[in-house]
Amino acid sequence: MARVGQPRRVRLRRPRHADPGPPPEPAPRVRGRAALLPGSGRGETDAAGLLRGALHHLRVLRTRRRHRARPVELAGRYQADAGRGQAAVIPETLAAQLSTHGNAPAVVDPEQALTYADLDGLSGAVAAHLRRRHVAVGEPVIVHTRLSRWAVVAMLGVLRAGARYVPVDAAFPAGRRELMASGSGARVTLTEQLLASLSPTSSPWRDGPDAYTMFTSGSTGVPKAVTVSRAALSYSTGARLAYYGLPPRRFLLCSSISFDSSVAGIYWTLCTGGTLIIPSDRPFDVRALLRAGDAHRPTHTLMVPSLYRLTLRSPIRSLSTVIVAGESCPPDLVDLHYERMPQATLYNEYGPTECTVWSTVHRCAAGEDPVPIGRAIPGTTISVDDGELCVCSPGVVSGGPVYRTGDRVSVGADGLLRYHGRIDEQLKVGGVRIEPAEIEHALMSHPAVLLAGVAVPYQGVAFVVCAEPVDQQTLRAHLLDRLPAVAVPTVFERVPRLPSLPNGKLDRGALSRTGRPGERHDGPSGQASAERRNCDRQVTSMSCDARGVDGSTHRPDWPHPT
Repeated sequence: MARVGQPRRVRLRRPRHADPGPPPEPAPRVRGRAALLPGSGRGETDAAGLLRGALHHLRVLRTRRRHRARPVELAGRYQADAGRGQAAVIPETLAAQLSTHGNAPAVVDPEQALTYADLDGLSGAVAAHLRRRHVAVGEPVIVHTRLSRWAVVAMLGVLRAGARYVPVDAAFPAGRRELMASGSGARVTLTEQLLASLSPTSSPWRDGPDAYTMFTSGSTGVPKAVTVSRAALSYSTGARLAYYGLPPRRFLLCSSISFDSSVAGIYWTLCTGGTLIIPSDRPFDVRALLRAGDAHRPTHTLMVPSLYRLTLRSPIRSLSTVIVAGESCPPDLVDLHYERMPQATLYNEYGPTECTVWSTVHRCAAGEDPVPIGRAIPGTTISVDDGELCVCSPGVVSGGPVYRTGDRVSVGADGLLRYHGRIDEQLKVGGVRIEPAEIEHALMSHPAVLLAGVAVPYQGVAFVVCAEPVDQQTLRAHLLDRLPAVAVPTVFERVPRLPSLPNGKLDRGALSRTGRPGERHDGPSGQASAERRNCDRQVTSMSCDARGVDGSTHRPDWPHPT
């Protein structure tokens, strides 16, 4: 962050530690001059609380106006204990576990169980096959399988050969798989048929620079490749061992191999000698998940909040640690968890793919609203720059030591981070990050669709301008071949035109006010709405005065509770 001249120091009170996740962590160190953070902590999400927070912001702005030579650092930093962790080193730790645990179960899927000895021999066979194909160190190799034991065999075999794997879930739409395969640059593909034909063999482990490449949504409408190094994967796994302490004896894996949340369970479990339980080749098969819970009694799991809510209808009572991630965690889900699963601790994790799975974590408690995303994981520093969450961590992928997430957060008086949505227009649906442009691009590839628009916040509705009549089923089938199923809109609304801004770009604000067909969109009503509008007017007026700008044309953009 740029500084001009000598900054005027403004001391920030160190918050008390209010997140006693195992093992206990010291209170985070808070450094900085002025923390200009949108929103506030628990109990301050009403209009009055927002106004109190805004008045603090305005005091900073007025000080800046009087002392223009004195910069304001728009950040507060929150750093976890970096002294613990790095207990896992990829691939050395994996190699040691495979040779140590022998006949202990390593991976169980609906068809077969593999011991650590089986996994050692089969992954060795994959590595030997790749060497025969002259796969170089660091070269990408596509793992084209379902979520199954074969996926784990292939991943470890690729790492063993010194290469990096590109997981392409065979259950994904053909169009999506083709984009991922072509974007990976790989020349070798591992399929289940090939893997099943290999005979177990011994093969040495080769080191390499990178572990895997995942694909996230790109702003151009094309999936973006993110390559994660072995050092970053080692750090992320080691931080997990450091924070949670007790390793998983049996981990219920509920994520597609093409989503990085699968990385957490796979390496956390196999680096500590536990058992991976794969309930189905379809990650969102709730019945299969519950059957696996009854049969194998898992102790740990990680899943998106929307899926976890469904499992609470028939709770898996063997679980002691439940992690939700990939979506905002609703407060009522936390309350429901502790009502039906009091024996299990619930954690809310946050982290972009570009930061190797996770960056913050919070041990949830009933009654929290909103549910915090917590504090930095061991070894990571979190800063908030003008309301945007920034991550400085050994888990950040190539491109720089700091990753700007594009997520809007605030820090409460308790020192906990709270998530307030995207600064840009990226969506997160069912744990999948996706740009509106990607949905629109896929829709406009249909010959009947001239224009398409998706509103933010997303309500599962796509608006289309069509050259000829086309039914909902046709559009849905078209998208299912190009997008993850959770990203396909549930409703397609035909409109004569899409609203646009003066510069010709799509006016998503106007589109969001159109809303879901058949619903009323009169906005908040009654006293809460009046308080919000009055708060907006006061804050906007004072802000414009403090900054010396004309308030008559200024459009307020203060964060509101949802």
